[in-house]
Amino acid sequence: MKHPLSLLGLLLLLAAGACTRRSLVPIEPLALRTPAYHPRSVPAPVASVPAQVPAQRLAVVIPPARVAPTRDQVISDLYERTYQELAKMLSGTYPLSFKRAVFLTENAYFDDRLSYAEFSQHISALAQVCRVLKANNDPFFLYNEDDRENVARNAAIFRLMKDTITVGKGLRLLPYRYDFEDFDGDRNWAKMFVSKLLVTHSGNCHSLPYLYKILADETGAQTWLSLAPNHIYLKQRDQKDGFYNTELTSYTFPTDGWLMASGYVSKETIVSGIYMDTLSAKQNVVLCLVDLAKGYERKVSSDSSAAFVRKCTALALHHFPQYINAQLLQAETLRGEFERQTNAADARAAFAAMETAYTRIFETGYREMPAQMYADWLHSVLDEKGKYQRKH
Repeated sequence: MKHPLSLLGLLLLLAAGACTRRSLVPIEPLALRTPAYHPRSVPAPVASVPAQVPAQRLAVVIPPARVAPTRDQVISDLYERTYQELAKMLSGTYPLSFKRAVFLTENAYFDDRLSYAEFSQHISALAQVCRVLKANNDPFFLYNEDDRENVARNAAIFRLMKDTITVGKGLRLLPYRYDFEDFDGDRNWAKMFVSKLLVTHSGNCHSLPYLYKILADETGAQTWLSLAPNHIYLKQRDQKDGFYNTELTSYTFPTDGWLMASGYVSKETIVSGIYMDTLSAKQNVVLCLVDLAKGYERKVSSDSSAAFVRKCTALALHHFPQYINAQLLQAETLRGEFERQTNAADARAAFAAMETAYTRIFETGYREMPAQMYADWLHSVLDEKGKYQRKH
């Protein structure tokens, strides 16, 4: 059954959604411009000039020459503006928007070269494809509980991200796959970005669940981000089965027990609230605030970034005290400050602050998951998917 909406138009809209350029702004004709510094006015009549003018009235004040800001100052100003907007979301001054928060964080790293209009246009087009998929699948959807509408919306997003979607004659939307190269953004922080995922259709356990959550917000589907060691996944709920997990690394639905057994999750970390809980809309924005701090660390030197990172982590922990990545980043920043101290009294104070931060982390039950162990875990997820497919 075909939906009356033109899907060709949607694909063209998607093609236009590369979010690395801005639309040209027409230049106002010079004759129509109104000078800002010297407003245009009618010339005053020329008064007679006295024969003797006091010397002080002839003095000319020469303004100091402008000093061009350094690259670090430009970056600092951009990151500060981004921080302020995220802070206003968290304080309730601005409405909470995960889509906007994700864009702001990535745009700061790309030196303000992205277009929010184009980013939103790309997301809107994908959301409309999800609506069409849901409408076309409704007659065949085998779920009849009262929350059928919400389950169907989530199913449409899942299908968009997992499968190749044909939207016209020879026109297809490719699925979004896991990018195993530099999956933690260690060499290239942009590997973590939704904007990169939209262009390349490859991402990781950061950008894939972020995109899913943004699409869920756009289409009205209920879903939650959830944390595991070095990992983000999704939690959903339906009346038939209760809460269940969605893993976008492999597009499977692992149980809580499997995640705990395979992913470095202990009972203590669940009790302390750092892992496997559902995140609120405000906590989602906190994730972006810490992403912003991590991006800033990669843009400037450690000495220059410390104050900004400390400010970001303090605000993050004010709104989401259990966020383990904020706790870790705060502790690492305090350690760097301790190591840079040359005065004994300052060193003692810095050490005390660092010790408090690391003690708090230890009390949550957190234990560091080695990078190689996480890589092995990712491959084990795919192995489990293969076993399931062979069995069914």
